[in-house]
Amino acid sequence: MKPYGVVGFCCCCLIASGCTSLEGEDYGVFDPYETNNRRSYDVTDSVDRAVLVPVARGYRKVLPDWFERGLSKMFQNLRTVDSSVNGFLQGKPKSGGIDFARILINATIGVGGFFDVASRWDLPYQDEDLGQTLAVWGIKKSRYLYVPFFGPSTLRDLPSDVIRSWVPQMLFGGDIHWGVSVVDLVRARAGALAASDIRDASALDPYAFTRDAYFQRRRFLIYDGDPPLEDFFSDFGEEDFGEEDSSEQDEASEDASVEVTD
Repeated sequence: MKPYGVVGFCCCCLIASGCTSLEGEDYGVFDPYETNNRRSYDVTDSVDRAVLVPVARGYRKVLPDWFERGLSKMFQNLRTVDSSVNGFLQGKPKSGGIDFARILINATIGVGGFFDVASRWDLPYQDEDLGQTLAVWGIKKSRYLYVPFFGPSTLRDLPSDVIRSWVPQMLFGGDIHWGVSVVDLVRARAGALAASDIRDASALDPYAFTRDAYFQRRRFLIYDGDPPLEDFFSDFGEEDFGEEDSSEQDEASEDASVEVTD
């Protein structure tokens, strides 16, 4: 797919997201397509276990940790362009500026991003994207999608996922070798091995676990790592506390009056 094809596809997704994101709670789990999503998840998971997981484990076993981290940093540095742009679009010039400085520093002193010099200079990766930008702009509710062979997303976040996956090709055009994309895919899957192993070992429903973890992660990112604390007691009605508390108070007052009388 050419870059302009990606842009056109993303525009269609943006329109769909804007028209279908008015249901459900803000940043809450909303999965009206669960039946189809589960089918997509099952097919993708089967291919993942048969192909990607063994390759990712071999990748992690063969490459030394320092080299694997360096490759991940290089791809992250490429995608920092997207993060910087979205930082500015969200009205956060400091965030956008930090990412822009990271690009320059890591691309030069950091040898193309292999070494994360910027983080050592107190310039951490801001991790912004178009999905977060749309949330800041007001699209707080969106339907969950499990895209075959692509993973969890929402109608709001899908354009961002597509753009991020194509950032290296967009930056280098046709000069980038297809092998680079394969390395990027395997690298990303290797980085998610620990999370998927925990899911497989502890989750009774891996699909629901993946979906809920995705929404929690997106909410965390949208609020820049500081989401508002929800009222724990809001899930309980007055009948769970009020009546019981009042009856206990009545009993306590009766006991007190009896003791005074005695």
